[in-house]
Amino acid sequence: MKQVCLLCERTSPGGDLFCQETYCPAEMSPTILDHGDMLGDIEIVKSVIVQRHSILYEAMHQEKRVLLKVANPGQENKERLKRESEFLQSIQLKQEKNKFLPKLIPPYANTTIKQDPYGKSMLQGHLLYFSLFEFVEGEPLQDILKKNPQLWINHVGWIMIGLGSAVAFLNSHGLLHVGLSPESLLVRFEELAEVRAPRIKLFDLGFVADPKNTNKIWYPFFVPPAYTAPELLDARNANADYRSDVYGLGLVLYEMLVGEPAYTFRLRSDADVYRAVRRNQRIAMNRVEDVEKISNLAVKAVNHQPSTRQQDAVDVVKQLTEFFGPIPEKKENPWLNPRTLMII
Repeated sequence: MKQVCLLCERTSPGGDLFCQETYCPAEMSPTILDHGDMLGDIEIVKSVIVQRHSILYEAMHQEKRVLLKVANPGQENKERLKRESEFLQSIQLKQEKNKFLPKLIPPYANTTIKQDPYGKSMLQGHLLYFSLFEFVEGEPLQDILKKNPQLWINHVGWIMIGLGSAVAFLNSHGLLHVGLSPESLLVRFEELAEVRAPRIKLFDLGFVADPKNTNKIWYPFFVPPAYTAPELLDARNANADYRSDVYGLGLVLYEMLVGEPAYTFRLRSDADVYRAVRRNQRIAMNRVEDVEKISNLAVKAVNHQPSTRQQDAVDVVKQLTEFFGPIPEKKENPWLNPRTLMII
């Protein structure tokens, strides 16, 4: 196990992390499990995504590869994971399928997601809340952008269509995400006959709260300042709606277009980044000539005034689909179709 600072990204294998920066309090540094560590009967393979509220791991459970999400210390983080797991539980029990969301699986042997949508386990005197998901191949979008900051424009569009569709599904159930970033999703590329197409899974469902309850349970640390909507900067008067999720979609699209985050945040204190967001000091949109319509869409989505943004995630997806077309799918072999075989 090791400690990793969520702000300056320093690590300490001995668990005695001390940040020399004044804006990096040590208590904000969660313990990250290493290869071979055990959480109950779950064996860690590697960490996949480290976020402020939770950590996603690749793991082994009952001799099967799974994805494990563990809530970071703090009551708010535990409650967020519980809301996320209970939402996935509810749609799976109703057999509502969405290919862009992960599939929840039972956290223990000899139980079901109806009985236990999430699990609890003791580790070094701490009670940790966790949830298990069916394993899927993929890489965090954040890591993909580090290797290739400006993806092929069609890949950008198709990734955003998948992400927007996942958010629209969440919104259709009366829930907000309000925490979108390139760390929210896993992406893999599938080789089709005619094109290489991205496949996404939104493993971070965000705040998972009704817009009416946002002000009651909102806590700023849940999402990095650079990805916080302006209307949520005042924690005591946080006021979000579906246009707040449009802002999050706009930030991810903006980042993929310009090749860097809209608001610079590396090695900067939260206060500095909040100040930049309030003053609208984002990186200039420098990609216009080849995709002017899409860059205009991104600029509109990240407008500080919610009323000037697109209406909702459905509106964003519709505009993107008109420009890029639907995400390419693998064509089924008609000879493998049961109906065709019966006719023959």
